[in-house]
Amino acid sequence: MMQTGIFLVLLAACGGKESSSGGDTAGQADARDGIAGQYQFIPSAATGCTVGEGENAVSEDFWVVNWADGMLKIDGDPDTATFIFPRGGTEGYAFPGSILSGLTFSFYGDVIFEGEVDRGLGPEPVMARLTAEGVGSAENDGGCWQLSGDMKVVVDEDDDQIDVTNCTLEVPFIAAQLSGDNCDGLQ
Repeated sequence: MMQTGIFLVLLAACGGKESSSGGDTAGQADARDGIAGQYQFIPSAATGCTVGEGENAVSEDFWVVNWADGMLKIDGDPDTATFIFPRGGTEGYAFPGSILSGLTFSFYGDVIFEGEVDRGLGPEPVMARLTAEGVGSAENDGGCWQLSGDMKVVVDEDDDQIDVTNCTLEVPFIAAQLSGDNCDGLQ
């Protein structure tokens, strides 16, 4: 009887513990904590979508520059994040995406761009379906995150669904976190 009592005491003392190689991760922090927040999105020169030849070639980077340069907001959980460009359209452009545990990220989606541009004959209205895909990596430096990546934007002018008339803009970028759970932007 005494042996059974000692066994039960030992079993109770060990109960609930996982092995060091086992799976209890409830107390461990997620490496992606604090990645949601507001960022300063800084695109490098957008390339592609040129009109004309040689010295007369002109980039039509207006499809991206006006809404991508500036603020980026990341909302939601890392696995189901939303990348929001507040300057896009009337309510901002929002793209679903995720930040993986390996600190790589991606977002994808399409939006309708409407605006005016001067292509040499005065302002004219333009419209296109923009299909954006962004990929890259994230790094945490003292509580604030920095994203480095590339965004590809396929421009379907007039949303005519004729692939041969589409063009593609390539936009390398960095995005520095300005505010978030662990970042006050002053670091």
